[in-house]
This record gives sequence, structure tokens and C-alpha cells, in this order.
Amino acid sequence: MSDSNSFRYTQLATYFSCSFVIHLIWENAQLPLFESGDASLWDTFSMCLFATATGDMLFMLTLFLTVAVIHKNLWWLSDRMVYSHPATWIVPLIVGVLLAVSFELWAVHAVHRWQYSSMPLVPFIHVGVTPVMQMLVIPIAATALSRWVAMSR
Repeated sequence: MSDSNSFRYTQLATYFSCSFVIHLIWENAQLPLFESGDASLWDTFSMCLFATATGDMLFMLTLFLTVAVIHKNLWWLSDRMVYSHPATWIVPLIVGVLLAVSFELWAVHAVHRWQYSSMPLVPFIHVGVTPVMQMLVIPIAATALSRWVAMSR
């Protein structure tokens, strides 16, 4: 494998592995804001692990591919120039919030997949603040970590 291909895969691994770990921590940290009944610690961790491995990572893949389409470069994470482009930072925020709000509206109000307990709500749309913040903070953190790796090369 060439050095540039190795670097590309390192960037992908950085972006997605950091995303996974931060999402898993976030999911577990916000869990007390949701109704969990008398679920055991293992059951709640398993729920968070499943949410991270499926929905959260699917959202991250969507954000990654959206930025790739904008830059017309699937390997945008390893291109130092893309980090100076505003779309690299702004588009994931917009798309991330839209994904989070849409999914929370569906999960909480349409299919009653889960309920909030002490969750602060976004005014007017009545979805949880922390799931929306999650899709603001984590994509930017993953991109920033990827940028740091790209700039250290």
C-alpha cells in the first residue's frame, strides 16, 4: 500500500473511530435525560452501543459523504486545503441538525420509540437539546481531529 493510501485510510479511521467513541460516550452521558424504566446498567449500555453503531454512525457517514460530494473528493479528509473551505465546517452543522431534529421528531412524537424524562427541549419543536447538540459537536470534533492529523503530516 502506498504512503498516500495509508494516510487516506488513517484519516478515515481517525474520523470514524473518534466519532464512534465520542458518540458512545455522549449517548451514555445523556441517558439519564431519557425514560429508561428499570433497565440494568448493561441493558442501557447495550442500547447506547446499538444507537451509536447504527444511527449515529449512519449520520456520520451521511455527513462525510455530503462533504465528499461538495468537494468532489471521497478522500477529502486527507486534503489539507478542504479544511480552509467554509463548507467543510458549516454543511455538517446544518445537515447534522436537520438529521437530529427529523429523527427525534419521528422517534419521540411519531412512533414513540423513546421518551424524555428530564430532557431540556428545543422551543417550538419540542425535541431534546442534547441529541441536537450531539450532531453539532461531534461532527465538528471528528473533523477537527482529522484536520489535526492531516496538518501533522
